[in-house]
Amino acid sequence: MKKTSILLTFCCLLALASCQKKNAPLFRGDYSFKTSGSVALDEIVPEGDSIEPASYTVSIPNEIGQMEISALGNGKDSVLVVMNTMGGEVVVTHAFCKDNEIFLRDFKKNTLLFTGDSLTLKNDLLVKATGQMYEDNTLILNMTYEGEAESNERSFKVFGDDIRMAAIRN
Repeated sequence: MKKTSILLTFCCLLALASCQKKNAPLFRGDYSFKTSGSVALDEIVPEGDSIEPASYTVSIPNEIGQMEISALGNGKDSVLVVMNTMGGEVVVTHAFCKDNEIFLRDFKKNTLLFTGDSLTLKNDLLVKATGQMYEDNTLILNMTYEGEAESNERSFKVFGDDIRMAAIRN
């Protein structure tokens, strides 16, 4: 009888421990990443101008770097995401984890865009991102870039929703 009650107690504790598993630990760790995709550039023509607005679809420069995801320690499924692009900027944002998905808070990012007309645009874009974990070590983020850019007295609206970041846990 004593062995049965010990076994039953152990099984109950094990069941309770598994029910309290948080989603954040699935994502915690250090990753290497690569980002690629394209955006549309649509020229903003001032009202009254008779010129035809230019429109481009351009690939964003492939970015590689390191990413760290760490728990915030508030007992919830919130994490801190730090992305360090090789030779570029550092982006810090918060995210929420649920099951095998991660939802990043919108953040700003600097990006260089090059068109076929020798036009180089450097701008701050608003980035929206959600992702999913695959096989406990591969994180795929689907990103949307939105914003405006200026160069040579020309303004462009920037939008891209087919940008992907593939991140592999180190």
